[in-house]
Amino acid sequence: MKRILILFVSVVMLTSCLDTEPYDFTSPSTWYRNQEELESALAAIYDPLRNCYSVYLSVEFSQGTDECFSKESTPKLVPYYYNYDTGNNSVKLVWQYLYKGIDNANVLLENADRASCDESVIRQIKGEALFLRAYYHFLLTAYWGDVPLRLESTKSADDVHQPRVASETIYQTVIRDMTDAWEMVADISTLGFGGRVNKQAVKGILARVCLYAAGRLDKPEYYADARKWAKSLMDENSCALNPDFSDIFIKLMQDQYDIRESLFEVECYGNVESTEMKETGQFVAYYTPMYTKQDYLVDDLTKKSIARGRGVFYTTPQFYDSFEDGDLRRDWTIMPYMYKNEAYFEQVPYNAEFRFRWPGKFRREYEINLPVYSWGNSTNYPLLRYSDVLLMFAEADYKVNGGPTAEALEAINQVRRRAFGFDPLTPLPDVDKTMFDDVKDIFGNPVSDGFMEYIQQERARELAFESHRRLDLLRWGIFLDRMHKIGEELAAIPLKVVNEAGQSVDNPIFTQSGSSFPMNSNPSGPEMMARPFRNVDAKHQLMPIPELEMSVNKAIGENNPGW
Repeated sequence: MKRILILFVSVVMLTSCLDTEPYDFTSPSTWYRNQEELESALAAIYDPLRNCYSVYLSVEFSQGTDECFSKESTPKLVPYYYNYDTGNNSVKLVWQYLYKGIDNANVLLENADRASCDESVIRQIKGEALFLRAYYHFLLTAYWGDVPLRLESTKSADDVHQPRVASETIYQTVIRDMTDAWEMVADISTLGFGGRVNKQAVKGILARVCLYAAGRLDKPEYYADARKWAKSLMDENSCALNPDFSDIFIKLMQDQYDIRESLFEVECYGNVESTEMKETGQFVAYYTPMYTKQDYLVDDLTKKSIARGRGVFYTTPQFYDSFEDGDLRRDWTIMPYMYKNEAYFEQVPYNAEFRFRWPGKFRREYEINLPVYSWGNSTNYPLLRYSDVLLMFAEADYKVNGGPTAEALEAINQVRRRAFGFDPLTPLPDVDKTMFDDVKDIFGNPVSDGFMEYIQQERARELAFESHRRLDLLRWGIFLDRMHKIGEELAAIPLKVVNEAGQSVDNPIFTQSGSSFPMNSNPSGPEMMARPFRNVDAKHQLMPIPELEMSVNKAIGENNPGW
């Protein structure tokens, strides 16, 4: 039921003319004549969403935080290991994809009015293009800081020489363009699915942009705008929490839309084993256990065996222990069991003390589009959920008012009630959070601001593996300290402990029968776990401008500090 499929099918015809020039699109003189051509051009603007979130922004850029770490014994040169440089291919590709989408949007915006079709159609398509152009600029400044601001299409080779613009100017432009786009795009109820830009998504993303501006620019005045956009969406009563946290992700795995909760998604389609058109995502394979090789017949003579999960990450003990008893999200977000072997789905519960578990948010046993393959599938990636909007409102409201208001507490408690299995809208004195004096940080230390500490931990519990954590830690200004403390705690975990009988035994935090956890008997295991956290340096607060861009764009200036 992927509704935007028609757009991606249409754009396949265009991709051949996108390969020769870095920012080429298609000739305006021979395109933009009717609605079909406008929608095909719009598809080329959406395409960087899947290109970027298939694995780069959903995994490589967003991981390497206090949520989880890679179990790969030989570190790859990827962002989540913090061992990359200016020539890193992932960094280069995301930069190129985002600017490609921006240029495609500029071409459409400059030529859409030439089309012979209903003006309302043109207006909606232009609104989506305007929002996506702004969203791509937002991602660029969130990860790179000061970047070129491209508001006109590339028309000659000289146009690639663009200087970096102050990130505050980027944020101001993004907010202005998204605000204009909100007036132009369709309501999500009209669309019936979350794979296209819609009014509700624009409001929610605007709240996010304003929160990032407040933190990254150290401009508290943006909190009021973040509160305004989140409150406006909440007051619509068009969105609501799915009563069952796990059902959100089961629906994603089964290619179903949940437009009350999941407001904006990256569309993915097909699997890499099929011969049909496919626009797959790879993130699911990274966030699942290594399990099940499934045999299937390609034809009467050919049988193939394919893996369903790659088991790349383990969650940190600190993240696991941040959940309260009774919080149902813990045993969904983090697997409470492993699989018996590669042939069966039979579940083997983890030992209670074992802490190095696989993520479990996207569970492939619910997948319905078989056969499946480890590298790519049709699951959409959630970019904005209503629970995120509630938490953003609570944070912004707290900052604006200098303390928790009744509205902020209600927003928090709606998310909290659902987490404990209750109706989100029914107050429950035994569950609702009203005091924050008892809140400690994830290391068990007292904090000076219990409300903000709670918000920071609650965003991890609610939104883990949805590409928010690294940027959240950065905008709160706690990224470096948090990463180094996690590394030191992991390195200090002893492989042996003394039991009640006075015997030296394997530390049960590492011990799980049948687990492939590599630290069980590895003397250097704790140091290996700590390595990516210790790699983090001040320069990692921003991505490096890609080496290729530095060599091609003569106006780009200096790279980010430390690169």
